[in-house]
Amino acid sequence: MNIKNFIKSAFKRIWRRQELPDEVVQGFMRVLDKVRKEDTTCKEVFDQLDEYVEKEVRGEDAALLMPLLREHLDICSDCCEEYEALLNVLQTAAKQ
Repeated sequence: MNIKNFIKSAFKRIWRRQELPDEVVQGFMRVLDKVRKEDTTCKEVFDQLDEYVEKEVRGEDAALLMPLLREHLDICSDCCEEYEALLNVLQTAAKQ
C-alpha cells in the first residue's frame, strides 16, 4: 500500500468518508515531508543510532520501529557511514 492509499484509508476509517480529494492528501504529504526534513537532524540520528543498530542486530525491524531515522540514513551519507561502521562492529562482536 503506498502512502497516498494509506492516508486515504486512515481518514476513511476516522471520518467514514468514502474519498479524500487529492489536494488534501497532497497537502498532508507536503506537511509530512517538511516535518521529516526539519525534525530529523544528524545530532538526533547520532543520539539514537546505537538503539537502531542494536534492534537490527537482535533481528528486529528497526526501519519499521524508527522510520524517520531510517529515512535520514537513506539521504545522509555521513550518518549512513556511521551506521554501517557501528553495524559492522556489533555484528562482528555478536558472531564471537
